[in-house]
Amino acid sequence: MGMDEPNQFASGYTQPDTESLSGSDPGSATSRLIALVLTVVFAVGIILWQNLPEDTQYGMFGGTVPTATIDAEHPAPGRFGGIDLPARMFIRGHTLLMSQPDDMSQMVMDQFAAAHSPEDLVRTILMSGEYEGPEAALDRIAALEIELLGTDEESLDATSRELVVAELGALKTIYTDGADSIGRPMRDQLVARYGVLGQAAITHGMEHDDPMRRPIVTGFGWIMVLLFGMMGLVGFGFLAGMVLLILGIVNMASGKMKFRFEKPEPGGSVFLETYALFLAGFAVLSIGMLALSVKVNPNLAGLALPLQWILMLVPAWALLRGMGFQQWRRAIGLYSGEGVLKEIGCGIVAYIAAVPLFLFGVLISLVVLIVQGAMASGSGGPIEAPSNPIFDLISDGPVFVVVVVFALATVWAPITEELIFRGALFRHLRGRLHWVLAAVVSALLFAYMHSYGPLLVGPIIALGFMFAFMRQWRGSIIAAITAHFLHNATVMVFLISFINLLKDPMI
Repeated sequence: MGMDEPNQFASGYTQPDTESLSGSDPGSATSRLIALVLTVVFAVGIILWQNLPEDTQYGMFGGTVPTATIDAEHPAPGRFGGIDLPARMFIRGHTLLMSQPDDMSQMVMDQFAAAHSPEDLVRTILMSGEYEGPEAALDRIAALEIELLGTDEESLDATSRELVVAELGALKTIYTDGADSIGRPMRDQLVARYGVLGQAAITHGMEHDDPMRRPIVTGFGWIMVLLFGMMGLVGFGFLAGMVLLILGIVNMASGKMKFRFEKPEPGGSVFLETYALFLAGFAVLSIGMLALSVKVNPNLAGLALPLQWILMLVPAWALLRGMGFQQWRRAIGLYSGEGVLKEIGCGIVAYIAAVPLFLFGVLISLVVLIVQGAMASGSGGPIEAPSNPIFDLISDGPVFVVVVVFALATVWAPITEELIFRGALFRHLRGRLHWVLAAVVSALLFAYMHSYGPLLVGPIIALGFMFAFMRQWRGSIIAAITAHFLHNATVMVFLISFINLLKDPMI
């Protein structure tokens, strides 16, 4: 029976709950055309939106990007940024690193050559006082004071200039007469604005085992354990992944690898409708909530994260369109395949095989960043590190926000995104395209739904392709969900652990 008849759903579509699928998915030519138009409109719109500068997004609704409060009681701009992060690491390692040869101080200070904002230059001075000594720090203070005098006042926030000038004066006093020579208000300001770096300044000159000093200059060992542990895990993943990837390619070439995905015949629309509905819901949450935050209440923007859970209902759209539960479950991949444990194991093995491809994508992104940095340096502009909204939420958000972000990454994303991109979208594309091309298209759409910028999505494209391969290989979506969970959970555990090791100590 053809699936392009216009009244497929008028009589209530049902199919027997068999163990195999035959024919095309349900849907009419009209519904397919409508779904295609909506998919193109929403996909293009979301991709463009995700890659717009944040100030442009807010400007479209007559608003401006909320900026961090600049005063003596709030963190200075650049907290947990490209200068602050390594500074926090090296402050923690001061006791250990300074027991090494003298060239260690130069190696450390080389990490801060890219500092350009006044606050990051203050951070560099704080590091200089610890690693190069007071005289070198005083020289850097004098250089920054000259730079501030020569800077156009309109190009620098007046409050920021005033605070930095006062801080430079306080640091001169610290490095000349000792930390006890400055008053309590300035001590509090340095700690509030620069965290552990400010604490290092107001304890400058104390013995490292002093109760006030010790929490600031220790903890480096745990940071190194985490970093080397992650490097070891990545190294193992690369080597093991190369072996598995080569074996997989050989098995595919020899015909030993059996693809279990049941390809639908061309026609039908229900799973394209599912994808279009997901895009519409995503657009409402990401764009609509921003508009409400600008027009109604700024706090409404934060509701976008918890409201994303509603989108977990979208994959069930085919059930509302009359598709039988067992047929839908099989079509979208929600079945046990050769056994749940085996499917999970296949997901783990396939994810390890995907690690080399993921790292290749990371390498491409790094090359792009280096080229961008070289171009910015050649034009005399500042070299800006790309921001990561997830990183910002983890570093600055309360515990509740961190829990929500972790749950979204490890539960919502593996289930919802796999059911949408590999369950629904890949299936629809597979009815018309070779599996490789269908995997590439779904991977590109998956990657550009993320807000990493148009040139930095290489790693996400690699993952999206491998997730689609898992769907083609296993038929069941369980392997792809497992791999997606494994990746996100590993990254999130590392990020949360890393940030917590670098947060300001309680003294």
